Amino acid sequence: MIDIKDATVKVTEYLQLFYPNATKIQVEEMELSEDKKFWNITLSFEPDEPQSGSFLITSKNKKFKTFVVDYKKWRGAVNED
Repeated sequence: MIDIKDATVKVTEYLQLFYPNATKIQVEEMELSEDKKFWNITLSFEPDEPQSGSFLITSKNKKFKTFVVDYKKWRGAVNED
């Protein structure tokens, strides 16, 4: 069985595989599914990607990813938000 702390660490590591230069990674939401089989964990982050448009824009776009983690063992899936 994976607890919420371990699941959060795992999904953060998983996110960094796809966005290795992501900054400001934060946990936005975490909950156990109604059937108590999955953790639903939403992370936000700022990707280190070039912005389209004006070169004067310095802010980054915050992105959100929701991960669904099997409660009994580490097996995750990603939902695009």
